[in-house]
Amino acid sequence: MNICVAAVARAGRSGLFSLVLGFLIPLPFGRPPAERTDPTTWALLLAGFQERGIAVVAEHPRCREPALYGLYVRGRREVVVCHKGDRSDTLRHEGWHLVQSLCLSGRPWLDRGEVDRKLSRRDQRELAVLVAPDRWWREAEARVMAQLPPDAYLAVLDQACAPTHR
Repeated sequence: MNICVAAVARAGRSGLFSLVLGFLIPLPFGRPPAERTDPTTWALLLAGFQERGIAVVAEHPRCREPALYGLYVRGRREVVVCHKGDRSDTLRHEGWHLVQSLCLSGRPWLDRGEVDRKLSRRDQRELAVLVAPDRWWREAEARVMAQLPPDAYLAVLDQACAPTHR
């Protein structure tokens, strides 16, 4: 007997429903709801970005896209953070795309081993499925950098954007 058929036969109707849902729900929509934004963390990050001349805006036409939490406006010192999910995480992630573009000129900041160690299994799976190979590094590094606490993140941002690293 086919393994899937045997599993459904044992689990019954609810097993079949779960199995079908598992295949029909796209990966990003199958994720648990993002955490709420911690007001203290958000305030620290927002102030840090503003002190560095980086605009953080919340209104953008693309914020209507259900799976979009934010974006970096290429070539500008501007990051969009939509009103959903953990906004501080989104700000760090999209802010790192700004750093990658404007400060590092596309060069990696972290080595591959560090990225591999710090990416969660969920992030590894999502990146493998959803991100084109030529963009994998940028997305993986941004996800790792978004894990840093505000003070450490802003210190690394300053270091990466120092004139000696450009």
